[in-house]
Amino acid sequence: MALVRSVSGTCVTPLAAGWQVAATPAGHIAGPDGLVEARLDWCDSTVPSTAASALRAASRWNIDDRVDFDAFDWWWRCDFSADTQPAGTSRWLRFGGLASIAEVWLNGAGILKSDNMFHEHEVRVDGVLREQNELVVCCRSVASALKARRPRPRWRTRLVESQQLRWVRTTLLGRIPAWTPAAAPVGPWRPVSLEERARLSAVHADVRSRMEGDVGVVDVSLALDVTSGPLPETVVVSVGSATAKLGCSPDTSPGGRVVARGSVRVTGASRWWPHTHGSQVRYPVRATLSIEGQPVVVDLGAIGFRELEVSSGASGFGLRINGAEVFLRGACWTTLDAVSLSASPQVYRSTLEAVRAAGMNMIRVCGPFLYEDDALYDACDDLGIVVWQDYAFANMDYPDDDPVFVASVEREGREFLDRTQTAPSLAVLCGNSEVEQQAAMMGAPRALWRSSLFARTLSDLSAAGRPDVPYWPSTPSDGGLPFVTDAGTAHYFGVGAYMRPLDDARRAGVRFATECLAFANVPDATVVDELMKGGGTPPQDPRWKARTPRDSAAGWDFDDVRDHYLRALFAIDPVALRYSDVSRYLALSRVLTGEIMATTFSEWRRAGSECKGALVWFLRDLWPGAGWGVLDSAGQPKAAYHYLRRTLQPVAVLFVDEGLNGLDTHVVNDGPAELDAELRLAFFCGEVMVASATTPVRMAGRSVARIRVADLFERFVDSTYAYRFGLPSHDVTVATLSDRATKLVRSEAFHFPGPLPSRQEGDVGLEALATATPGGSWKLTLRTRRLAQSVEVDVRGFSPDDNYFHIAPGGTREVSLRPMGAATVPQGAARPLNSHAAGRVVVKP
Repeated sequence: MALVRSVSGTCVTPLAAGWQVAATPAGHIAGPDGLVEARLDWCDSTVPSTAASALRAASRWNIDDRVDFDAFDWWWRCDFSADTQPAGTSRWLRFGGLASIAEVWLNGAGILKSDNMFHEHEVRVDGVLREQNELVVCCRSVASALKARRPRPRWRTRLVESQQLRWVRTTLLGRIPAWTPAAAPVGPWRPVSLEERARLSAVHADVRSRMEGDVGVVDVSLALDVTSGPLPETVVVSVGSATAKLGCSPDTSPGGRVVARGSVRVTGASRWWPHTHGSQVRYPVRATLSIEGQPVVVDLGAIGFRELEVSSGASGFGLRINGAEVFLRGACWTTLDAVSLSASPQVYRSTLEAVRAAGMNMIRVCGPFLYEDDALYDACDDLGIVVWQDYAFANMDYPDDDPVFVASVEREGREFLDRTQTAPSLAVLCGNSEVEQQAAMMGAPRALWRSSLFARTLSDLSAAGRPDVPYWPSTPSDGGLPFVTDAGTAHYFGVGAYMRPLDDARRAGVRFATECLAFANVPDATVVDELMKGGGTPPQDPRWKARTPRDSAAGWDFDDVRDHYLRALFAIDPVALRYSDVSRYLALSRVLTGEIMATTFSEWRRAGSECKGALVWFLRDLWPGAGWGVLDSAGQPKAAYHYLRRTLQPVAVLFVDEGLNGLDTHVVNDGPAELDAELRLAFFCGEVMVASATTPVRMAGRSVARIRVADLFERFVDSTYAYRFGLPSHDVTVATLSDRATKLVRSEAFHFPGPLPSRQEGDVGLEALATATPGGSWKLTLRTRRLAQSVEVDVRGFSPDDNYFHIAPGGTREVSLRPMGAATVPQGAARPLNSHAAGRVVVKP
């Protein structure tokens, strides 16, 4: 049923409730008959689930428990009823995914075996189904399977403990001890359902779109298996309002009695764009079959017309979309629940709305994890977020010479490509994550860096299934070594793990960073308080350290990395600060990583930059703590998210410190419309504006303009404090970009000469006034007398649309507060980083 969303007349019954799960020693029970005599500790469950999520729901396990889920066989059982089967219908059991080595029995009869958690299965059960039924699923011990004698890898990885895990098609999530929770997913992790199909018992669709000038062309092929009666009299396909009748012919391939083929032409078709650069027009695709005068409607989803081109070689990797160079920015996606591997479409949508609100236009679904639910790709299509998709391979020497393994991979890839075939958001297909890098770093010969699995198998598969999507063999890749930063794609951690100065982001010549800027981002106080409940002090408490990511076999973790930059950028001793004032240490640490990310992305987005894209490692934490995510594990923004949100907007003003050449501003206009704006530069010393200038900014769509600050002034201003003739003349420089017609502020940027301010004043004069707005939200108006640095809006029960922002001396900022629960009236404070005094929220009568 690849690609098909629904077929009228098909009844789908989810088998979600009424399940039980229990563990047995590996190999102890062969089949369902053995369950009768065994006295097992059954736990109620639902499906989809994993063993860990079922136990968690029953309060029999939590994420800090060290349970080796791979060591056991896990049994699921479910009783369900089925009505009498109508004549002329067929019945099927569908399994969305079984992790990872599974056997299935229906009423005691074996109906399925699977050794790949990424495979989908459908089994016809007409002769086995009864009025009352028992369905049993056993997920066998992965640890036991790893003991089988198999050839050794040609080189070793440090990512996982067992090298033989390369033979098992499963996720590495839960199996990477350095940075994932110890909850290896085992079980029916995707839905199980019973389907009753009338007339059409199977449909396979192939739907491909392309542009011919301003005409969108959709080529459609439908393979049909009609249960009974005559073949379809007509097959009509619609793409939006355009239609075409398909021609039918006998099908010689397995599984179909007839194939309908044809093309639909959409005149004046609109192109699909990333949200930063244009609109997201999609066209629903439907096939209507007439069988004995009755219509059968097949929903094939929706398509978007867009054209992709990859640039590589000397200019580095880049992506042109619809003929335009697009600076792609965003983050590496992490599964929304590291224990269950599942989430509702609403949670997918809200998380991706946060991606869009941050000005991000790309996510990367990474090789160590899994192929995501359709809800992710649907939401990305709708929201204009492009997807870099790794196939689910990472860091290991996979057995590309084993025909059974390769055949399993080919099926895995085809099924993913089929179900995402119409997704315009799918922009890059990548063979793996860090296989080439790991091989090279482990000293393997160059001939072993790229195996045939990634050079040919997945390349050919991608070309056949999605010829409109470019294929990239590995990330990082290209250049003399796979991991050089000035060629191909890079995993850039010069600024970050390798503790290079911030100007290394330019010196490294980064062309496209599919991973970058990994930091232990400190979450809000509510998360810290919950994690430290019962006493304890971060970052030294063992509970904190257990959640802090690290590289395998490294003698440091990412708290240490953050402390390095805390010393370098704020000019303070982090160890001494932790001794004296942990709260202050955490407050500075929160905003520190945001400042670094904003500075680095400003460098990469500037006019003249050779960088064409960068993705932060991660989007969202896997569990509560100071993880790599810019969102916490509940999806709430950390400080770093807000810094990125202001820096990555389609229209933005950015500062870049050019040292002795002074301060440059760069105005970015990603959208198609012309920008008619005014740029105002102001230098402040305390409350006093010591210099200011304005200039008009008129820019074409999809362009970047550089404006040198020194050119706007008649006298010398040491804007970067590079010449150091005496004390600095100013504390902060503020750039404000406003629409010329409406005077609305489009973007703002701040630059501090020298280290970031770390001193607290007595009171900067910050006031916060809350005014009710329609729909239960509130407007918070903030005014300050002096510079208010990294203002934290702390109003429990409300989510601010902006946070951790600076306000210029004498300036004003408005923030929208959205209620998140039962709270109806905002109570709290706005806390500047540079002030002992907070601005208490006052509610306007």
